[in-house]
Amino acid sequence: MAINLQAIFDIEHNKRLIGMISAVIAAIIWGLWPVITKFGVTTDFSPEEIVAVRFIFAGIALLPFYIKSKCYKRISIFKAIIISSGAGALYVYVSALGLKFVPAGHLGIVETGTMIMFSALGGFLYLNETKNKFQIIGYILVILGMLLVNWQSFQSASDEVIFGDLLLVAGGVLWAIYTVFSKKWNFNAWDAVASVSVWSMLIWVPVILLFGDVSFSTQKIMPYFYQGIGQGIITAILGLWFYTIGVSYLGAALGSLFGALVPAIAVLGGFVFLAELPTSYELIGVTLTTMGIIVAIKQKY
Repeated sequence: MAINLQAIFDIEHNKRLIGMISAVIAAIIWGLWPVITKFGVTTDFSPEEIVAVRFIFAGIALLPFYIKSKCYKRISIFKAIIISSGAGALYVYVSALGLKFVPAGHLGIVETGTMIMFSALGGFLYLNETKNKFQIIGYILVILGMLLVNWQSFQSASDEVIFGDLLLVAGGVLWAIYTVFSKKWNFNAWDAVASVSVWSMLIWVPVILLFGDVSFSTQKIMPYFYQGIGQGIITAILGLWFYTIGVSYLGAALGSLFGALVPAIAVLGGFVFLAELPTSYELIGVTLTTMGIIVAIKQKY
């Protein structure tokens, strides 16, 4: 039986192309999330309202999947609470609050860099992961990039900007907790995102509605629709879906490489949509951080 090598090549080529396109789309979505959030917290919504809208949309959208696929049997309530704190409502609240005080580009750099550093530290201490020379060099570049981005903040000693960046650092730590524990517990990606969305809706949203700065004073329906779709559907669900396709077709190492685009997209999005002009320090910081992320996840194929 003859083997059609050309057909096999075309299939593999198409998978690789689809994987690359999907990974780029995921990076664009996550890179523009700070822009969507920054716009929300500086116009119509408080950080608490952003969180509530996001997870009401995402939680309702994924609740049927969560129940039908019986995610609760594979991820216990305790573990679901841990990951929904790390990558769910608490994480989004801290990040949204930080964006009230700093440019959107800072989230892509400061928070992403912090997440990578603490994920690496958690992997080393908790998962017994060793680091190669490329990763160590990458982490050094990430630290230098973060310092440059915040250099003017340190010089001007603006309490608000420093506070905002510290909140983004906290957000990075929370996401690192999610990263380490999701790897430790070996969760399926869709089980994890469904658990994060549903349990954020069930636990954190009621707490926020009761005790947070929530008035929903905006009378127009469209701002809620824009934030709900942008935050809950596009970012929380579709971003992960595209990323999953990219990883499945390209492999984990090559698929995750496209995450290095996030800091640059965040800064570019802040400039285009919010008129946030990056400083020379921020541009150099973006370059170093992006290089650091690329080098840190460099693998041999």
